[in-house]
Amino acid sequence: MRSEVVSIASVDRERLFAIYETHYDGADRQRFFDDLDEKDCVILLIEESEGADALVRPPRGSAATAAWADEGVRPSKAHETVVGFSTQKVFAFGGVRILFSGDTIIDPRHWGTQELVRAWCRFAGRTKAEAPDTPLYWFLISKGHRTYMYLPLFFARFHPSCDHEPDDFERDLMHRLGDAKFGDRYNFATGLIDERAPLDRLKPEIDSALDRTRNRHVAFFVDRNPHYADGVELLCLTEISAENMRSFARREMERGMAEMLVAR
Repeated sequence: MRSEVVSIASVDRERLFAIYETHYDGADRQRFFDDLDEKDCVILLIEESEGADALVRPPRGSAATAAWADEGVRPSKAHETVVGFSTQKVFAFGGVRILFSGDTIIDPRHWGTQELVRAWCRFAGRTKAEAPDTPLYWFLISKGHRTYMYLPLFFARFHPSCDHEPDDFERDLMHRLGDAKFGDRYNFATGLIDERAPLDRLKPEIDSALDRTRNRHVAFFVDRNPHYADGVELLCLTEISAENMRSFARREMERGMAEMLVAR
């Protein structure tokens, strides 16, 4: 399993939509493509496997090894399949920088793998390294508890949260982002985005939020976004900084920052 950051222009759009529509009812191809066009890049989760015609190299030192090499026989190239992705956009906004994550999906067969998460943290680190003295915030909208759970798992302070309220700056930033991105569809009182149309919604067989409400963060998400199953989204925000990130996420973020500095 590996990850790769690719431009919107080079991504296989049909493959991404195929993954998307297996997870969401009400998926519309053109709406998905229009949303994709608003992003800068996509982080791909890629499964690698040998092709069906792959050959096995003879053991080193065996009589067959020389013939294997002389005849130019090589294993076929590994077959690569995109099994998850996360779309990203970076922009300046009111004196800070924003990393906006759009659709983030992993094939259920690969739930539990952390490669896409690590790749996102490294991407966030590289983004932070571009302007290290400017605050960087992660802006995301969540219509499922799995996306929301990235916040308590990887950040100490985030909003909305069952542990703390946003300060005046954070609350104002959330409202300004919601208004700028969604206009009158953004509800200032609830933090929810009302699309006022048939919405893409998580397939019932994939949704397990109501079975996991013993977790206080999942319970909080369901309480704050009671109509998530209908596709309603919750606006979320957290600062991307070493001080605010938990150990695993911080290590990967700092690794991304170091990669950016070496590349300069």
